[in-house]
Amino acid sequence: MIQVDGVTKTFRSGRGTVRALRDATFSVDAVQFAAVIGKSGSGKSTLLNCLGGLEPPDSGTVRCFGTSLYSLNHHERSRFQRRHIGFIFQRGNLLSYLTVAENIGFPLSLNNITGNDQTRRIDELLDRTGLLAAARALPHELSGGETQRVAVARAIAHHPKILLADEPTANLDTATGRQVVRLMQDMGQTDQCTIIMVTHDLEVVEAAAPIIYLRDGRIHDYNNGGARV
Repeated sequence: MIQVDGVTKTFRSGRGTVRALRDATFSVDAVQFAAVIGKSGSGKSTLLNCLGGLEPPDSGTVRCFGTSLYSLNHHERSRFQRRHIGFIFQRGNLLSYLTVAENIGFPLSLNNITGNDQTRRIDELLDRTGLLAAARALPHELSGGETQRVAVARAIAHHPKILLADEPTANLDTATGRQVVRLMQDMGQTDQCTIIMVTHDLEVVEAAAPIIYLRDGRIHDYNNGGARV
């Protein structure tokens, strides 16, 4: 289970103070597929960054499967991220100098999974994502949909407990976006992974539970009905 309790985050700049999150409190059970929705600037990406250990909150706690994320020191939190969290970004964020296969293998190398074990896992994911023929391609040679499929494979390669996705279908057409989301759901179910996705896609929202609605940094609504992935 992921438990968020009283998380507040404030940013200061030359333009003043912005409260990105205000006392956010909710929970997501293991193997659920949760959607975070809200208008631009409502705090969605900040929330995702706090959940992933990228943005320490000013106050409040984030507990991931019993581990209080911000009670860990920097090195402990980095190790937790490497082992237990996968990230998917809006534009894929693939490493431009690595091939498709090497991008998928990157988190495996970080977790000391090498040799035949790494090769088998990469081949499995290339097959599951329909990218076997693109194994040696570089990111600039891929379509948008292929880029996001690689991003999904890379994010889940090391069998994380948590998969965090920040609008992964925003730059895709409707049909391709559906394929990417279905892939995430299928792989999340197979790997018993909890998925939390920031999205504006109504079809994704309809398939998600819980749905976390942010407005001006606050949890405006929280619907925990529906099915698991």
